[in-house]
Amino acid sequence: MVKQGRFYDEQSGHLLWREVRVMDYFPQRLVGMLYHKLPPADVAFWFPRCRTIHTWGMRFPIQVIGLDSEYRVLAVHPQVPSGQVVRIAGADSMIECCASIVLDCPLRVGQQLQFRWSEQVNE
Repeated sequence: MVKQGRFYDEQSGHLLWREVRVMDYFPQRLVGMLYHKLPPADVAFWFPRCRTIHTWGMRFPIQVIGLDSEYRVLAVHPQVPSGQVVRIAGADSMIECCASIVLDCPLRVGQQLQFRWSEQVNE
């Protein structure tokens, strides 16, 4: 079972991703988006209790977002290529998603996000 939910911009209420997969367990965290041949356009992978993301073996660039413990955006790395390590000082969690996605509400440092849980799905 994969836990999932959605992230919203707290101020405007805009939905950022229709599906956010919560990467809680080591195998999930190690793999993330690694086995996708194409980036899932409207899906994000959220890594709670994480401040470093790797892109070893990725087939496409990803966007990496660092959040503090209150889900405020600390940093946005819009185009991280394969073979990189991204560490965000002070991050409590990280989001990785498709680098080419255009969000209705662009992410910016200091932006407050809100997470809402959804039903779990089998994967």
